[in-house]
Amino acid sequence: MGVDEAGRGALAGPVIVAAVVLPTGFQNSLIQDSKILSPSQRKRAYHLVKKVALEYGIIAKSAREIEEKNPLGATKEAMVEVTLKLKNKPDLCLVDGQEKIVVEGVKTISIIGGDRQSISIAAASVIAKVTRDEIMQKLHKKYPLYN
Repeated sequence: MGVDEAGRGALAGPVIVAAVVLPTGFQNSLIQDSKILSPSQRKRAYHLVKKVALEYGIIAKSAREIEEKNPLGATKEAMVEVTLKLKNKPDLCLVDGQEKIVVEGVKTISIIGGDRQSISIAAASVIAKVTRDEIMQKLHKKYPLYN
């Protein structure tokens, strides 16, 4: 299982954390770090991940939660929550970045640049980014002055 976030360094909007469990041995060149995919590639990858994933979960942390806990604290909390939210508890959780998280009963490994090294982290990256982009587009329609 891979876990990644989108929006931690943003000035507005939520932090979105996704966890994705892919079938063993699954490979597809479209699923890559969301930051290197074009918006249309991300959208295609998003639909592919949702179709092939054995399971996935998404947690959002609001601006208020981010302010209360700080961006890193809110993100780490969401990473634990999304892992625990899965119906089938994974044996191993690969986390993008250097931050360590502790999930009772699950071995976690933090990988710097993990979204370029693990397809499951890349899949989580895509799910988190597309989900956040959709939220931000809705906010733009409601508050167009902020662009």
